Amino acid sequence: MAPSEERLLVITDPQRDRYATMRLIEWWDQERIQAAHVMVVGAGALGNEVLKNLALLGVGHLFIVDFDTVEAANLTRSVLFRPQDGGRSKAEVAAERVGAINPDVQAIPFSSDVTRDLGLGLYRRMDVVIGCLDNRAARMAVNQACWHMTRPWVDGALDVMDGLVRVFIPPLGACYECTMTEQDYALVNLRYSCPPGFTFTVGRQPTTPMAASIIGAMQVQEAVKLLHRLPVRGGEGIYYSGATARLTRVAYPTREECPAHHIYEPIVGLPYGVADLTIGQFLELAQAHLGAAPTLFLSQKVVTSFYCAACGQEEVIYRPYEAVIPDRVPCPRCGALRTYDAISSLTARERPLDVPLAQLGVPPLDVLPVRTSNGWGYFELSADESRVLPI
Repeated sequence: MAPSEERLLVITDPQRDRYATMRLIEWWDQERIQAAHVMVVGAGALGNEVLKNLALLGVGHLFIVDFDTVEAANLTRSVLFRPQDGGRSKAEVAAERVGAINPDVQAIPFSSDVTRDLGLGLYRRMDVVIGCLDNRAARMAVNQACWHMTRPWVDGALDVMDGLVRVFIPPLGACYECTMTEQDYALVNLRYSCPPGFTFTVGRQPTTPMAASIIGAMQVQEAVKLLHRLPVRGGEGIYYSGATARLTRVAYPTREECPAHHIYEPIVGLPYGVADLTIGQFLELAQAHLGAAPTLFLSQKVVTSFYCAACGQEEVIYRPYEAVIPDRVPCPRCGALRTYDAISSLTARERPLDVPLAQLGVPPLDVLPVRTSNGWGYFELSADESRVLPI
């Protein structure tokens, strides 16, 4: 570091400044940490350790995502949960405990499913995303969102005493999907290939609090380096073996034609929220901006109608697949199982055009991709910002 670039070291009073010791680190920038926006997806054993560390460091803005609730089995591995929290939202409890650890931190809970409930505009406003997840579908959702919005993310995984930390930095190097095999994709797609009425269940992976502590600390350390713009190796991972206490570095090759490598830019902010527009109104706005008829691509499959072969009844529905399958498969008239039509894109030829975007499962503050004969366009529902991000 050149003399002109040296940072002035300010000696503070450790009796009054809780970050006094951190400020003694030569490269540490507490103001940068306090201004940071970090999303933590998953508030289980691993997420608890990550959030605890981020709170201790004074990361100013934390966004905690988890749709699950606290149960007794969480108490052996989750430092933020208490017996009286049973049945409560993990995200909400974690946010409360983060605030108790450090009142300087503003923690916002999202009791949401990361695969369908978070708008891309939320990711766009993050500095770093940290994944503390236990399934491929959720990792794919985070990976695609981060890649679309060019935001770095740190993935963590646990397996009893072992663990894995991986850093992905769009648009450079490999992404999470680059590491997936055909079998991985088959397992993710299993729920969509099941017949109507079939319920898909996911197993539970046993872990230990020791592994969660180690892997969570490593994830936060990588996130801190990213926030300080220190060198971080993207598209690589570190495997920790609890049996041998050894670390092994893993490098992943970039997969040509990886479907996740699609960057959304430039993004046009619209003065509307998801509750303000129908399909037709949005397509009109997109066409006025792009100068050609657009096709809107949806992030999740939408069921347009059900049909009962037994009694001939058809029901137009336009709702997300996961919101109606399998609950609404039986015919309400005769009880027979119905077939359905589903789509993943929309044009102005679609009928009806007066279906609200929210009914399709578009989340608030989302960024919607459209394609025309002139190329791609990306539109953010920016009016949702004040509701989604109250800080």
